[in-house]
Amino acid sequence: MKKIVSLVVLFVLVGSGVIYLLNDHLALGIGLDKQELKVSTQLKNQPEITEKIHSKNVLLQNLATSEILIEKNKDQKAAIASLTKLMTVYLLLNKEKDLNQKVTIDQKIVDSLVKEGASLSGYQPGDELTIKDLAYGIVLPSGGDASITAANYVAGSEKKFVDLMNQEAQNIGMKNTHFKNATGLDEGNHYSTVSDLQKLMVVALKNEQFKEMMLTTTYQTNTTAYNPEGYYIESTMLKDSPDLTISNGKILGGKTGYTEKAGQCLISLAEVNQTPYLLITTGADGGPLTDQLNMADARLIYQSIGNS
Repeated sequence: MKKIVSLVVLFVLVGSGVIYLLNDHLALGIGLDKQELKVSTQLKNQPEITEKIHSKNVLLQNLATSEILIEKNKDQKAAIASLTKLMTVYLLLNKEKDLNQKVTIDQKIVDSLVKEGASLSGYQPGDELTIKDLAYGIVLPSGGDASITAANYVAGSEKKFVDLMNQEAQNIGMKNTHFKNATGLDEGNHYSTVSDLQKLMVVALKNEQFKEMMLTTTYQTNTTAYNPEGYYIESTMLKDSPDLTISNGKILGGKTGYTEKAGQCLISLAEVNQTPYLLITTGADGGPLTDQLNMADARLIYQSIGNS
């Protein structure tokens, strides 16, 4: 009798686990929808693109004409890792017009993020930084410490800042997006789509400071009390290669992202055949120490753009 009861309990627990996992997948739209890839006839080597793209979600846009050239699961909800930080820095730049205002990164923020294995800016806790330097610390090295410092500066706490993030997402028309933090660390009910991220980028790129940061790959901060020579920081995109040139142009800048749930993600800007393009990809397999398949996808896709 005890064995029968134990088996029943086991089946219930297993069944509950399956339902939980299924619900989690449904919430993010991962692995359940058929992956449909639409490639414009303007692109060269269409079969190669279809076969070789690693990212689960893709959107390529010609910024000169606003035409979408590639779509793959553009409305599928997915974890977006540090691509989240682009909303964070956008709100920071909208809030504070004086980029010379000073802020300080708290040691407690750094300690908390170290425990979570989050990426850091490289800035020394306790050092005073300008808002401009803080913003670059978010975009280039993907500093979680800089992101939470920005959230606290703008709203008083990360929780209140997240409310602003979600409100701004609604204002922009990001209907399939919900934020739970300012960094993009894996958390339930934190997701977006490449289509929604494209909406954010179109709006955010109208801010000249934001645009400048997205088109920058290396940056030297102002001098600080703790570092008289300032801090030199680099884009995480350069982890793949310091050379961002491609056969028909150049990848100009962007923002990478990675968490275990999100996989490798990337928002990048490029000039191809003298034309500006925006590419958003999420969900490529791999990690920080493996091949950067997000960058491999970017090179493949950009180099497929013809002269037409």
